[in-house]
Amino acid sequence: MRNTNSPALEVAMVYYDAWRNRDHAAAMNVIAAGVASETPFGLIEGSEALHKSESEFAHILQGATLIASFGDETNAILMYYTHTQPVPRVLSAKHFTVENGQIVGLKAVFDKSAFGHR
Repeated sequence: MRNTNSPALEVAMVYYDAWRNRDHAAAMNVIAAGVASETPFGLIEGSEALHKSESEFAHILQGATLIASFGDETNAILMYYTHTQPVPRVLSAKHFTVENGQIVGLKAVFDKSAFGHR
């Protein structure tokens, strides 16, 4: 399901499509400099820190399969399976806060124990 009338969802999909294809430079084009990203591993603050974190994850990322998406003017939610080298399928979700065409907030949810972290 994809709501094409949502400005926030359109921005989130630009990020998601670039991220799942391991094109983190393109994904950063829609990330605000002061982005705050909450993950199961902790808070990541700023676009440079997020780019570093995503780039470090890229070596195990094999892709993602979108399950559902929803968005409005400033919020978008994506649910998807993340496919990685050590774990073939991890149910994941991200909430995006978008302002002026840039992602200012990310909240990621997934089972980090699937990757051996408790």
